[in-house]
This record gives sequence, C-alpha cells and structure tokens, in this order.
Amino acid sequence: MKTKRNWLASIVLSILLVSLASPLFALPTSASEDDDDDEVRIIPGTWYKLESDIITVLFPAGGKKPMFIWWYTNEPDQIYVVKFQGLIEWFAFVHPRLPENPDYYNHMRDASEETWSGMAERVGMSEMMRNIMLQMLAQIELKWHSPFLNFEAARWTLIKPENITTSEGKIIGVSFGFNLTDVPYQPRFAFAENNILIRVRFYNETVHETVEGTNFGYDVYAGEMKIDLVINKWVWNIDALKELVRRLQREGFNVQLPEGTSKLALWVNLASINMTKLQLAKEEPEEIEENSMATHMEIEDHREDITVNKTEKESERPIEISRPIIKIGFANETKNLGGFFRFVSSAKITNYPNPGDKNMVPVKAAYISGGAHMRLFLAYPYFSNGTLEHDPSIGVEAADVDTTPKYTVQAPSGTEVTPTVISAYIPPLFNTQLMIALIVVVSVVAVALYVTKWKRKTPVNMVGAGTTG
Repeated sequence: MKTKRNWLASIVLSILLVSLASPLFALPTSASEDDDDDEVRIIPGTWYKLESDIITVLFPAGGKKPMFIWWYTNEPDQIYVVKFQGLIEWFAFVHPRLPENPDYYNHMRDASEETWSGMAERVGMSEMMRNIMLQMLAQIELKWHSPFLNFEAARWTLIKPENITTSEGKIIGVSFGFNLTDVPYQPRFAFAENNILIRVRFYNETVHETVEGTNFGYDVYAGEMKIDLVINKWVWNIDALKELVRRLQREGFNVQLPEGTSKLALWVNLASINMTKLQLAKEEPEEIEENSMATHMEIEDHREDITVNKTEKESERPIEISRPIIKIGFANETKNLGGFFRFVSSAKITNYPNPGDKNMVPVKAAYISGGAHMRLFLAYPYFSNGTLEHDPSIGVEAADVDTTPKYTVQAPSGTEVTPTVISAYIPPLFNTQLMIALIVVVSVVAVALYVTKWKRKTPVNMVGAGTTG
C-alpha cells in the first residue's frame, strides 16, 4: 500500500514539475528584445510599395479600387495579382428554376428583376392580380438597385500606412485601408458610401490574431498580408421583395416567397504576370487579366487548369472543402509557384442595433476560369442592416519564415484599421511539446518505481555464497 502511495505521489509531482516548466516551452525564443527583426519598408507614390526581405507588395493610391500586386522578394519575375472586383447580391432560394447548391454563388441567381420575373409563378394568376403585381413592381423599382456593385465605378480613399507597435514601442508591422467614399455612377448604391472598408495588416513577424467578441483566432505569418472586408448596413433587394409580398398578402392574395433569402458575394480575380508587364499593370490595372500568364491554380490538393475562359458557357463551381482556412495557390502544370490567396471559412456578423450581439457564420466559395485568371466568389449570408467582417489574405510560401507566433494581436473591428498588440504570445498550456515531455517524465518515474519494487521482491540466489574451493 505504501509503495502505491509513493508511486501516485511521484506521478503527481512529475506532472507538477512539468507544468511549472511549461513557460520554458511556451515562450518563443525569438520574442526577446535583442531580435533583429525584418523591418517593413514603406515607399509612397502613385502606387505604394511595402517591402520586406520576404515579400514585396504594391497597391494603388489616388482613389483606385483595392488591388494588390506582390512577389517573393528574392524572385521578382513571378508576380501575383488579386483584384477586388465588387459585391454581388444573389438569391439563395430553393427553387426549380434556379441552379442547385443555393449556398454557393451562381451568376444565374443574381438578385435582378429578370431573375425574379423568371421565377414568378404566373399559372392561374388572374388579370387583376397581374395588374396589381405590375403596379407594385413599378413601385419597388425605386428601391431596387443593380445586383452588382462595381468597385471600379466607385472612388476609394486610401487610409495611409501607419506602424503597428507594441506597448514598448517596438514596430511589428504596418496597417492601412481602403474606404469606399463615393459611388458617382451608381446612385442607388449611395448607401454603400463610407460603409464599405477594406483594411490591411502587414506584419514583419508571425503573430496570433484574435477576433474581438468571439473565441476565434488564427496565425498570420511573416510573408502574409491580412485583408479584412467590412460591409455595414447593406440595403438588400430581397427586402423590397418582402415588402411587395406583404402588400399582396394584404390585398388577399396567397403569395409566398420561396424558402431562403438573399446572400452577398465578394468577387475577386486572381492573376499572374512577369516583371516585363509590371509597368503596364500599374498604368492600365483593368487590363491585368489580359496580360496574365497564369495557367493553373491549386485549390488545396486539387490543381485546376484556368487557361480557357469558361464564363460564357459554364457556371461557377463550388469549393466543397470543410476546413477552417482554405488556400488557393498559384501553380503551373507541374508545381506550386509559391504565391497564395487564402481565406477563413467563417465571418463575423455584428447585429444592429445590438453591437454586443456577435456571431460567426460560414463562408462558401465558388470559382470559374476566366482565361489565364481565376474568378473567385466568396459568399456571405444575409445579415440585414448589421455589419459583416471577413478576412482573406495573400502571401508567398517561403522556407525561411518562422511560423511560431511572437505576439497576440487583436484584429481591428468596425471602422478601426490598426490592430491592438495584446502581449507576447504564450501558446495553450497543453501543447504537443509539453504533452511529450509529460509522457516522458511520467514514464521514466513509473519505470524507476517498478524496478525498485521488483528488486525488493526478487529473492537473492545464495547458492555458492560464502563457499571456498
């Protein structure tokens, strides 16, 4: 009994000792004050340049829409491009006249009057009901906007780069943003002015970001640039349809909207050029896709040929992958080229008028080959007049990147652009390293106790003991 108590006490003591030692495993060795960190160089101009030893990024000033041109600093001939094309509202109804998979964007579901008219069931509709519907449709036209908000037709104000610093004054990156401030050619999208923000963080070392108001977090690597899309108080075409249906119901007609509602898709283009086309891309950014030389994209483990333009004859294909973060890499026929676009498969919604009411919602993606470039559509659920925040990123794969986070950083929220550095990063207590150490120590103690117990119980062989020849 005494031996069992000693054995148990030894194990408890071992666990305690390893637990006390866990900060030695947890604290990142490169977070010391003596670090010679890779600084980010900011070069202003018509196109800003952010440059580190790992990645170089260009982005436009002067009111142009958000787009980013980047490359691995040591390989400037392989250049990657992402362009934020705009937002598309689309119907997520389950309806026989619409394509399947209502969770994923399909251009045949665009929230246009044509789509709605094509869906409307008119069989058995009386002449009076048709007249009333036409009158009401004419009235809601005043509230109806195009399903596509074209970012190129808007004016953007650049929120200039500023340093991200720790409480000790150490610079660990830069932040900046694009704010949509004017929609001169699409007056029905006036509600979007100062309500769409793209904010960006560029770190010079790996950090762990947390999302305010949630338990969600992720690592952002040096060599990666985090990009948040913020949409506030979107005005939905579906809400005008709901009003039409309510009015018809008050007139005594048995009219119902199909199950489901509208969603919103962010359209981005992914392309690739070489250094000889860089100046042309800066002078004529809307022609980048025409000069793209991309041949393949890797969607996680699947390689997709994008050389042929399929937008006229085919529908968008869903990315049916269940992972917290989904990566799309630039590639050729035989290998990955290193550049990537990735996105978190969930977004944060803050409900209005209760800012404390936040929740994470799924994000679904679909794509189609546009001919030497990929068109990607990230789909967000209906969020009424609340605020949606989603964070894709761009970057390069580099072998010399330290993937151990050095700081915990709270991502900006709402109209904020600059994140808050909380502290030096400390991983969870029971990480893999600690568990291995714990198992080893406990195993060694257990074996030692077993050997001691075995020695005590083993009889001594006295044959021949004390004899003489």
